[in-house]
Amino acid sequence: MTTLEDEISQSYNMPDPTNTIVNVTYPHTGIAMINMDAPESAANILDEQLFSELDRTMAELMEQDDLQGVILFSAKPTIFIAGADLKRIAATLDWPEKKIVEFCQRGRAVMARFSRCPFVSIAAIHGACVGGGLELPLWCDLRIATSDRRTILGLPEVKLGLVPGWAGTARLPRITNLDIAVDLITSGRLISASEANSMGLIDAVVPQEALIEEAVKMIQRVSISESFIFDRKKIMGPVDAVGDLEAIVLKYGKRIIENKEIFPFAPTVVLEHMTRSASLPIKAAWNSESVAMAQVYGSPASRGLINHFFLVDHNKKQPGLVDMKLPPAKIRKVGIVGAGLMGQAIAKNCLQRGLDIVLLDANAEIQQSVASQLKREHPDRTIESSENYEALAGCELVIESVVETVAVKTLVLQKIESAVNDATLIASNTSAIPIETLANSLNRPANFCGIHFCHPELMSLVEVVCGPESSEQTIATAVKFVKSLRKMPVAMNDGAGFVVNRLLAAMIDQALRIFTNGTSIEAIDSAMREFGFPGGPFEIIDVIGVDTCLYAGRTMWESGSQCVTLSPILPRLVKSGFLGRKKGKGFYAYPDARGPRQWDADLLSIIEIYRNEKDQSQLLNEKLIVTQILSAIVLEATRIIEEEIVEDFRDIDLCIIEGFGFPPHHGGILFWADQVGIDTVLQTLTSLGKNDSNIAPNSAIRLQAKNQTPFYPTLTPPTK
Repeated sequence: MTTLEDEISQSYNMPDPTNTIVNVTYPHTGIAMINMDAPESAANILDEQLFSELDRTMAELMEQDDLQGVILFSAKPTIFIAGADLKRIAATLDWPEKKIVEFCQRGRAVMARFSRCPFVSIAAIHGACVGGGLELPLWCDLRIATSDRRTILGLPEVKLGLVPGWAGTARLPRITNLDIAVDLITSGRLISASEANSMGLIDAVVPQEALIEEAVKMIQRVSISESFIFDRKKIMGPVDAVGDLEAIVLKYGKRIIENKEIFPFAPTVVLEHMTRSASLPIKAAWNSESVAMAQVYGSPASRGLINHFFLVDHNKKQPGLVDMKLPPAKIRKVGIVGAGLMGQAIAKNCLQRGLDIVLLDANAEIQQSVASQLKREHPDRTIESSENYEALAGCELVIESVVETVAVKTLVLQKIESAVNDATLIASNTSAIPIETLANSLNRPANFCGIHFCHPELMSLVEVVCGPESSEQTIATAVKFVKSLRKMPVAMNDGAGFVVNRLLAAMIDQALRIFTNGTSIEAIDSAMREFGFPGGPFEIIDVIGVDTCLYAGRTMWESGSQCVTLSPILPRLVKSGFLGRKKGKGFYAYPDARGPRQWDADLLSIIEIYRNEKDQSQLLNEKLIVTQILSAIVLEATRIIEEEIVEDFRDIDLCIIEGFGFPPHHGGILFWADQVGIDTVLQTLTSLGKNDSNIAPNSAIRLQAKNQTPFYPTLTPPTK
């Protein structure tokens, strides 16, 4: 009699299939090893082909009557199985609930063969084993993993707005316990093999070279005792010792709310499902899991988060306008000129990744203090502190991070160039000044570029800016250096404000306009926080510094940028000493430098004269605030594309998410424009543009609305 699982698994069998990923070897008498090795790919992915081959291979092995066990093994050097095929998922987000449930059932049916075979099954894990890639080993009787640091395990589906769909939520709590399973699945965190072993998730940790030998020994031992048969029966029931379900719900429910890095929809759904189904037989828990998957599959959050995943993946392969085939120069020692907050953060990034540094600053006291602190934190690295530019002579890269004025930066860059050798790469950490402007004073502009850290301690993005004369080799080396810091580089063409600060300037400019027209600062910030930003526009200004925003905005305005208008509000605040968090007061007051913000009633007395009073009924509601500000950012994004600052529109969305905190679950500013509809953006800008042509829709937006062409025709990333 065939079961539903048998019938579903047959759907993966193709006519006359060719075994291109899976092959079987016999490392020991009576023991088969399934080797997974997807050709021309760095990773094995659970797509239809791999499922089909695993299903057929296991069916054939189950016909043999002389097997003690089977070892599931990946031939990839760094990845066991990367998980499900996200391209396939992205293309099916509009599926109805019935098809989503069938999708879960099909995967489980194939994986179930590893728990139904008449011999012991063991997953021998080396490298990353995450998502669906871990769910498959959870169906095996045993799991053994290498102690290599590259071996990491986890079920991070909630970070994509999804939940595990192939019984991960049902088998993990029955293998470990409910508390551990809920912890791992609702957080999506990844763990080492040793931590997984301590949790009972895996059964042994061994050196990589002993992996197969130990797997064979475990099969022989367990096969003789037949303990695996008892374990299989046990796992089919409810979770042992469920514990206080109410306490678990409260504990992890509170954590879900407090965790601002993950959108709470999927974690909340999976928490409710897991606590409800823990007391059920495992098959009922499977069915509950399928329902949970159908709840989140294709939700707005999952669409945005999956798009964000593709943006990051695209950046790994092509980080902007750079020739990735060029071999970069080796960077061992980095000079940093400017020991302010930004210089300190860059220095820490370099030291954390094993680079030596030379630190210079015009203020000898600050320089020595910072150098001493860095030496205490990184005693194993070489940290030189000098007042003489000649100390930079041995650096392969020197980063200038001094005050944001052309005159000061030009002088410093000239001194750097005169001290280093002809091959040294020189970079400016300017946030807004065109690289061409700074390069004009240099003798070797080919060796010069921008390396703008958006916020080294909080943000992953680094803008690598190509000046008109920057060599391709310089840009390739800069990109490789940024990658070595585990940051996300985007190489782009030159222009005042580059990408991130132009988008940020558009946000700030529109927020100031809305305030001027009568809506309160608190209402504007609250609306943007509710949308998902870590802080509202005025909170962001305070963090960056009111004076810094003023000078960067003025630089962009002087270069002809339309995203900035010369609002009198920022100059008035700077003149009055309201410089932001660093000085204890800006748009908000900060009694404690590291504490929460407070409303400062004195502020309005300074800027009230610039505000137009309106009837309360005419003030913007939360939705209109968000729509107006984001539409202004979309407009600036299309200008950046028109000016060819970036080549790929996806770079815009990566920059705004990783550069200043646009919420990942909205997928990026252009992805958001697709979701709300380009007509909405057009109508909003048309209304705003009646009073100022700088904020009127441009030809690109008008044409896009006319042709109804989205930025993302499909969630599946286009191939280059």
